[in-house]
Amino acid sequence: MLEVFLIALALAVDATVYSFSYGLVLRVQRVVSSLWLALCVGGFQAAMPLLGYAGGEAVRGLVEAWAPWIVFAVFLLLGGSVILQNLRGGEDSPSRASESPLGPWTLLLVGVATSIDALAVGVCMSLGGIGGGRPGIPGLLLDVAVIGAVTFACSLAAFHAARALQHLPVKWLECFAGGLLIALGVFQLVR
Repeated sequence: MLEVFLIALALAVDATVYSFSYGLVLRVQRVVSSLWLALCVGGFQAAMPLLGYAGGEAVRGLVEAWAPWIVFAVFLLLGGSVILQNLRGGEDSPSRASESPLGPWTLLLVGVATSIDALAVGVCMSLGGIGGGRPGIPGLLLDVAVIGAVTFACSLAAFHAARALQHLPVKWLECFAGGLLIALGVFQLVR
């Protein structure tokens, strides 16, 4: 179980960084947005290993070559959007952010982009490479529940931890958050 927990922590990193960056810039609907974001990334982190487990090597071959580019494109798009909205924005005040940018399409993109690595974990689970040797569906469901729960908790904590920096000017925070998302995408290409 320790192995699965450590894998869950590793898988949660992208979602945690993304949640922290949005926690920096969201000023309204914080509780609802943080819960939706944590549920989305936690759910995708739990679902992708199931998909990888079911598809085994066939899914891995299709996704593995393109995964870094897909993640890069999504984070470049999201980070660029945050920066562009910031540059087009008006005054630098906390009330400037009037609506939450976490709509259904954004949540879907984030869920997929932050969980592609979990697909590969599912493939490894199907081949017996990880999971502590617990055979069958009950062991698999326990593993993916741990992965989803750890991602949910890390995402929620990071989103709300960002509040400590919200005393800084909104324009700075938005540029930093957008740059952080772009850097996360670039990291996917160079790692």
